[in-house]
Amino acid sequence: MIPLPLRRRPTDPAVILALLGLLSTLPLVVRFYRPAGGGLDVTGYPIGRDFINNWVGPQLAASGRLATLFDLDAYQAAIGTAFGAPLPFHNWSYPPFTLLLLRPLSQLPYFAALALWTAGLFAAFAAVTLSRVAPGRRLRALVLLALAPACLINAVGGQNGFLTAALFLGGLIALDRRPVLAGILFGLLTCKPHLGLVLPLALLALGAWRTIAAAAATALALVGASLLAFGAEPWRHYLGETSAYQYALLQHFTGFYTTMMASVFAGARTFGLPTGVAWLLQAVVAVPVLAAAIWAVRRTRDPVQRAGLLAAAVPLLTPYAFNYDLTALAAVLVWRLSAVEPGTQPDRVTVFAWLGPTLTMPLQMMGFAGMPLVLGALFGVLVREVAVQAPAAGRLAAAG
Repeated sequence: MIPLPLRRRPTDPAVILALLGLLSTLPLVVRFYRPAGGGLDVTGYPIGRDFINNWVGPQLAASGRLATLFDLDAYQAAIGTAFGAPLPFHNWSYPPFTLLLLRPLSQLPYFAALALWTAGLFAAFAAVTLSRVAPGRRLRALVLLALAPACLINAVGGQNGFLTAALFLGGLIALDRRPVLAGILFGLLTCKPHLGLVLPLALLALGAWRTIAAAAATALALVGASLLAFGAEPWRHYLGETSAYQYALLQHFTGFYTTMMASVFAGARTFGLPTGVAWLLQAVVAVPVLAAAIWAVRRTRDPVQRAGLLAAAVPLLTPYAFNYDLTALAAVLVWRLSAVEPGTQPDRVTVFAWLGPTLTMPLQMMGFAGMPLVLGALFGVLVREVAVQAPAAGRLAAAG
């Protein structure tokens, strides 16, 4: 008998996506973040560069040098002193109450604090994400999430995307069954208020009054605690000088950070459009996106669908969106990939949205900013799914 040839099991497209995510991130890690000795990367920053603020800031506040945070030159010198050598530029950009929340981490050695920050927050983010994945598919989903480009960039840069994504998605998932918990999570998200721009109107549209009350109470408690600890002066600096500096960064739009921006405003500036035109385009996109998001969340009862819609809306609404802020969207893509049978080919929008956080950097260095187009396409797909399902659900209800 002639033996029959063995059939090769086709490779799961999700595995290919995970490998592509890893391969697309490696060149950036090697170029900008690889260790160069003495705990520094090749650009002269300590490994986990963006965690520096979270570690040094609370130390300065606890030692009575709070005003240093709002003096760019003095803060730069203080960071160099903390690490024993002059370091590249950093600036403090968070609300004063974050100094209280970060205080425990700042008491640990830097690399121990960085490891706890990265691994601990990823664990929380992964727990939120996997809670909406079927038990039999969770290991596959965890590997996908860990190798998502947005998550890899967040991890190597010591950024806070795992935290903000866990708060944002956790609140939306808890909204129906645990509205007070959802409000507390949204209140904590005010540590980066521009990432929650869509939430107030969405919660009003859903009539989520208990969540709104809990969010407001949490935010007020955080502000009150910071006022008791530090007085009103840090808030005056934050609302005046820090906010003005952040706005100036957008106006000047120069430096490495611009290659990491995923917003409509940043896309327009990368293409060479004037600042005024970029602001106009940001508004022209943000208004209909906000309207569509509110329309869609009122027409779906699925918490995963609702979370996906709002997560896709956020980077289209704010001019200050970075690729490491797209961790919430990475979770949404993992949900979508985990909801279909293994082996199902992902659509092009999913592939581009998956790879976008890393590809946007080299592309923007070359003057091409395509990430806002990808984000808009993904948002459109999610809204369309709600629009198609809503009439079907209405017909089923009428027939019943």
